[in-house]
Amino acid sequence: MRTSWQALVGKPGELPHENRSFNVVSLYTIALLAVLIPLDIYLGLWEILVALVVTEVMLITMFSLSRYRGLHRMGLHVYAIYSYFLIIFTYLYNGGSAGPALYFFLLTYQLLIAFTSIRLQWVWTVLHILLPAGLLLIEYFHPAVVVAEYDARSARFFDLMTSFPIVVVCIFAATSYLRKGYERERAAAEAHAKQIESQNERIRSQNQLLTEANREKIELISILGHDLRNPLNAITGTLEILATEDLPLDVRKKLKDDLLIAARNTSDLLNNMLAWVSGQIKGINPVLTWVAPGMVMERVLAVQAFIAEKKGITIQLNVEEGINVLSDAEMLEVIIRNLVNNALKFTPQNGTVSLSLMEDIANKQCTIAVRDDGVGMTDEDVKQAFNGHIQSTYGTESEKGIGLGLFLCRELALRLNGRIWAESELGRGSVFFLALPLYDNGKQGDAAAPILPERDVAHASG
Repeated sequence: MRTSWQALVGKPGELPHENRSFNVVSLYTIALLAVLIPLDIYLGLWEILVALVVTEVMLITMFSLSRYRGLHRMGLHVYAIYSYFLIIFTYLYNGGSAGPALYFFLLTYQLLIAFTSIRLQWVWTVLHILLPAGLLLIEYFHPAVVVAEYDARSARFFDLMTSFPIVVVCIFAATSYLRKGYERERAAAEAHAKQIESQNERIRSQNQLLTEANREKIELISILGHDLRNPLNAITGTLEILATEDLPLDVRKKLKDDLLIAARNTSDLLNNMLAWVSGQIKGINPVLTWVAPGMVMERVLAVQAFIAEKKGITIQLNVEEGINVLSDAEMLEVIIRNLVNNALKFTPQNGTVSLSLMEDIANKQCTIAVRDDGVGMTDEDVKQAFNGHIQSTYGTESEKGIGLGLFLCRELALRLNGRIWAESELGRGSVFFLALPLYDNGKQGDAAAPILPERDVAHASG
């Protein structure tokens, strides 16, 4: 039924609302006249019958022009004017105030006021007040003008009994159509409002995230500026002393060692910062190939050996041979270097840092563990270790950091389809684990030899 009705009056997306409204009015009126024409034949109201047949033909023509040609405005105005002439004719030739003509005035008013533009509603309202009042006055002062066509009293009552329900049904149908249209528009408006509210909520959430991200970046820049300025000032001061002062050889050697350590710490801090900024701007896109993690670990330890020697830290390396992982060599070196550097930083003089590499064939992964017997962490510190909380940190000999290294390790581990976590006990040391997927040895012959990153590239991306 709904599909057939929409095919007659036009679908909402096919025709404008005003056009479809006129089609509805036309169909209601055509249906009304289709009932009245047989009734007038039965009652013998031949003059009224002729007028109704002409009207039916006119309405069918105007409906066709509106539905298929879009001429609804002209059709609605013609309908309104013609309906006035028809009702006046019906009033004068169908019993006047004793007949059903006044009821049809109410029907045409309801249809016109419902479906025409707002600026014409006052016109229809005034006309529907003046015309019935004028006809009643004419009938009152000149009763002979009204032609009584009822042959019997029963015919009048039969005409009224059939006309009144027709008017009620048409008013109900038009009101139901308007009510359904209103409900559809209200539902659409509510859905649109909910959509806008959802969009606003997403925008507020995004703004909050952006505000938080900007705050963290500003805080990072502030801390980074402070933590870079102090060691650079110390390096500058030490170089000035070495250049201007005549110092004993042992003092000069100590200053140079301290200078080297300060430069390495500052370089690690700057490398992590550059890697983080690069990831923020360009994204982190690994190039996955087969990598020998044992070789990467040895390379990192060769670079970090001086710091370990300076603090008297013993480094132990336990690596199973022949283990290959699917990874990005440069990113893997950045992770291991940060973990080793972190272990050396928080391990006191004469401590121990051990690195191990274990293969888990059942789970198709290998685990790299970096263990120290340093200051350790609380449970809360372990939970917050990889969340990127930016703050100045200090090692056992005041080595500087800002908490960015472990956060960068987590980001890189995720890009490598790996997992990183930590276990620690306050005062007993910490162990950091990195699990990576094993390389499929069945395809190893198709891969190139394991690639180790160039030293300057690795440090630049760290």
